[in-house]
Amino acid sequence: MAGNKYLRAQTRVPIAMHYGSPPIMTALKEDVCDAFVIGGGAARVMDNATVAAAADKPFWLQMVGTGITATFALHFGAVLSHARWPSVNCHQLYQHQMIRPPVRVENGTAPVPDSPGLGVDLDQEAIERFRIEPLKQEPYPTPNLLLAIRWPSGATSYYAHARRYRDEFLAGRLPLFPKGVYLERIPDNGSREWKDLQARAAKGGVHSSSRPL
Repeated sequence: MAGNKYLRAQTRVPIAMHYGSPPIMTALKEDVCDAFVIGGGAARVMDNATVAAAADKPFWLQMVGTGITATFALHFGAVLSHARWPSVNCHQLYQHQMIRPPVRVENGTAPVPDSPGLGVDLDQEAIERFRIEPLKQEPYPTPNLLLAIRWPSGATSYYAHARRYRDEFLAGRLPLFPKGVYLERIPDNGSREWKDLQARAAKGGVHSSSRPL
């Protein structure tokens, strides 16, 4: 809380924080931000937007996906009084929007479809083209992947997938990004040492006071 309040006091640039972190009543009481980032399903978006409006806090909608999700967000943006900041949808990053007609943004705005439902048609040809079979098992750990977190102290932590070290960070078992830390992918050099270390890392983090690889 103190850090966010300090940042806000040092700049005239409006600061947005994700709704709910810190808890919304704390964020409002301490006045730690100028606006919120709101996303999720329909019920959560409506609930969060209602509270933000009561507190007179603007927000941007962050609902990331294809043109289907972007169209969903357009309808929310049209009816939520405090959705005044730009919307984050990322539909333009996908190869296909999956809808007809596609979302067209001009001069920072897009029209809200007024036909029944979402107001657009699903592109059935695109849906079939991009359809994939559901995974039969979890795709972790990744075969032949060995990642090394190089700590400023000279120590190294090895993992076989990014999700593993992310879980360690979130659980508080690893420090959060001290100055000088960096991530390195260790290529398979065909050695027994690499294979042994990768097999150990596949079962969980391997921590070393040095850098064997």
